[in-house]
Amino acid sequence: MPEISLASLSRLVKTEDPNIRIGNQTKEELRESVEEYAKRIATLAISTARAANRNTVLPQDIATAREQLMVGMAFHRDHISR
Repeated sequence: MPEISLASLSRLVKTEDPNIRIGNQTKEELRESVEEYAKRIATLAISTARAANRNTVLPQDIATAREQLMVGMAFHRDHISR
């Protein structure tokens, strides 16, 4: 069951360009991508909290997870393009 509404994604896209159109299939694809990214961040943030012997995920755990994902994506991009 999806967690993020298509209406929310439409509003998000429209904030970038109010004149742009986005079809339902495109919104579905965007939703899948956003939810997958959020799950990866959550998984890494939980690992960070557990490593610190905490049962609570803190904002800095999310920030650390996001940085780890960005570094991983940059590493992957740099090695694929060679």
